[in-house]
Amino acid sequence: MSDKEAQLIRECQNGSREAFGSLYETYAKKIYDFVFFRTFDKSVAEDITSIAFIKAFENMEKFDPKKGMFSSWMYRIAQNAVIDHFRSEKRVEGIDAYPDLGEVIGYEKRFDERKSLEVVTEYMKKLTKEQQEIVRLRVWDELSYREIAELTGKTEGSCKVMFSRVISKMREELPHALLLLALVRSSFER
Repeated sequence: MSDKEAQLIRECQNGSREAFGSLYETYAKKIYDFVFFRTFDKSVAEDITSIAFIKAFENMEKFDPKKGMFSSWMYRIAQNAVIDHFRSEKRVEGIDAYPDLGEVIGYEKRFDERKSLEVVTEYMKKLTKEQQEIVRLRVWDELSYREIAELTGKTEGSCKVMFSRVISKMREELPHALLLLALVRSSFER
């Protein structure tokens, strides 16, 4: 955590709305992307992102920098807001029920790589839910290993090892898989 961020957090905890606005500007896009890649609905992602920041603002006094990074705290709040959303929708399935990102974004039409995407999608389905989440957090959400560790409750080292093993195996079995994953992510940002 930078000195500037630490100062903004202290100011927020003392009631400064302006300081929270600065933190919002820093994290809004990241949290929105995190939520969007779990809901695949722009409107829902906007709503859940707003809810996450409201909860963060209301609970700033509970944030303790000794227990972890502010970014991890924000992601945890957003993750809980996504879970609450799916529960309130009474949906049985969550993000793990939608591993076929190609259909969601029409990737095959824009990049004419349908067969390759199908291979990557099938490969992702073979991963454990835990491995899928680590790949999502690292590749799509671009979180650091430290943030992933804090969010998942695992050690930083175990997150690195798990991600490294999945990516190494993926590189062996699907040489273009990482490029496709990156393109899928970047197509959401357009």
